[in-house]
Order: sequence, then C-alpha cells, then structure tokens
Amino acid sequence: MSYKIREATHSDIPSLIEVYFDAFGDHPVTRRVFNSNPEHVRKFWLDPLASGLQKPTEHFLVLTDPNSATPERIIAFGIWREFFTTESSPPPPAAYSWPKDADLACAEEFFGTVGEMHKKIMESRPHWYLDILGVRGDSRGKGAGKQLLRWGIARADDAGLEAFLAASPAGAPLYAKHGFDLMDTVPLDNGNRLESFMMRPAKKVQVEPQPST
Repeated sequence: MSYKIREATHSDIPSLIEVYFDAFGDHPVTRRVFNSNPEHVRKFWLDPLASGLQKPTEHFLVLTDPNSATPERIIAFGIWREFFTTESSPPPPAAYSWPKDADLACAEEFFGTVGEMHKKIMESRPHWYLDILGVRGDSRGKGAGKQLLRWGIARADDAGLEAFLAASPAGAPLYAKHGFDLMDTVPLDNGNRLESFMMRPAKKVQVEPQPST
C-alpha cells in the first residue's frame, strides 16, 4: 500500500496526539511521566513543532492514506534526526520541564538510559536517529511504519551513514528486517520492559570512476 509522507504542521497537533495515545498509551512514560495527559504530551513532543523551533536537522513526518475516505487522516508519524555533529545532540532529560506530578524516577531511567546507550553505541560518529515512530492500531501491519522507516534509511544510505534507534520488543523485529543489528538490551520499568538498542551499518557509497584524461 502506498501512503503519502509530508512534514508535520501546527494544524496536525490534535491528530498527532490521537496517534500518540493510540500507539503508546500503555508505555510507562505515557502513564507515569505524562500521566496520560494530552497536554503533557503536547508540551513535550509537539511544542517545538507548534512554536516553529524545529531545527533543519529534525524531520517531524506524518503519514496519510490518499486513497482513504478521509485522505488527510494521519495514520502514523515519526521523527528522524540528523546527528552530524555534537551540536545536533538533544539536551539531557534534566533540561526538560517535566509535568508537576511526573514520576521523575521513571523519566530519568527511560530517557537517561536511551541517551546513555545512544552515546555509548554511536559515540561521535555522524548518523541518522529515529527518535520515535508511532502507528494507529487500525493501520498496523499495512506498511505504514515501514514507509516512515525507509524514509530515513534511504537518506542514511545516500550519505553512507549509520542509523540508530531504541526499540520496544514489539518493534525490534521490524527494524531487524530492515538491516538494524541488535547492539544491546536493557531492562527498564523494574524489569517489566526490555528496551533494545539497534544500529544499522552504513552502506558504502558507490563512487563513480572518473574518466581518464
């Protein structure tokens, strides 16, 4: 099935919140850090989009089905980030303004671990990073996630760069099928959740031979 990918806009925010809760409603961060509150999710994930503060190295993408009865209905979204220099690294979790009643231990464990593993595995090498990928439940298994995944893979391959992501147990098989190798697995949420850290090797860029003179 062919979907349409475009950059997210401010007007997409209500739909993005719907997709987020559909995709991640049972995630411990959603429940214990954001308190399952749409406003908390909007502030954390979507404020940069709403305020126009996205950097050129950040790509907030949405996926729609142009052949459906509601062609502009967002069925999936993803954030790909270009990590070409140390300046493109996101701030540590402590720099965020967490919700008043957030489970700070959960926030620090999850985001701190992801940040530490990201740095440990990728070091300072340039790469593309899939920050988040969410698909509505009624659209899973139909290629939506694959299309957003391939969007970033294609750009990494064109540049001859590696790609990195953190995956849930449910998502890891999809990424493995697309060339991501499992680098490490860390238990989180008191051992109730395993987070997989995966890296896709760089594809060698083919250099066209120069004509002899």
